[in-house]
Amino acid sequence: MAFGALLPVSSLNGLPCSGHGLCIPSTIHSVQACGTPPIPYSITIKEYTCWWPPQPLIPIFPVTPYRATVLVNRIPIMLHGDTFTPHIAVCTNIVVYMCPCGKAMCPTPTPIPCSTLTIEDGGGVGHTRILMATTLTVFALKLPIARILDPLGVGFSGFSYPCSSVVAWGHATVLSS
Repeated sequence: MAFGALLPVSSLNGLPCSGHGLCIPSTIHSVQACGTPPIPYSITIKEYTCWWPPQPLIPIFPVTPYRATVLVNRIPIMLHGDTFTPHIAVCTNIVVYMCPCGKAMCPTPTPIPCSTLTIEDGGGVGHTRILMATTLTVFALKLPIARILDPLGVGFSGFSYPCSSVVAWGHATVLSS
C-alpha cells in the first residue's frame, strides 16, 4: 500500500512550472519624490498585483553523467534541491513620481516592471526556484524524487517562499508516492 498520494514523476524536460500571481498593471505601487528609485515590496505583497508566468524549468547547473543514470522514459528526473533559472515577472505596476512643474508638484505616473518592484527578484533578475520534493518513500541518488505539485520554494504546494509555483508536468505512466 502506498504511503502518500500517487503522483506522476517529473523529469528535466524543460516544460514550464505553474506560474503564480495576478497581473493588474493599473495598480499604483507607490507615490515618491521625483528621481528616487522605486521602493521594493516583498513578493508576498506583490503577488496580488504582479504575475510570474509559467516559465521553463531549466536547471542552472548542467546534468552530469552520474545524475543522468536515473531516467524515466529516457529522460533524467528532477530531484530534491534542483535549482532552476530565475523566475521573472512580466507585468508592470505604476510608480507615481511627484516632480516639480512650475510652482507646483505634478504627478508623473511611470510603469515599472514588477521584478524591479519586488525585493526577492533582486532588481529585475527574478527570484530563485529551488525544488522541494514532497515524497517520503521514493529516493534516487539518496535524494527524494520530484513529482507534480511539488513546490519550487520553501513550504508546501501553493504556499511556498519565494516562489509559489509548483512542478506542473510529469510522466502519466510513472507514479510515485
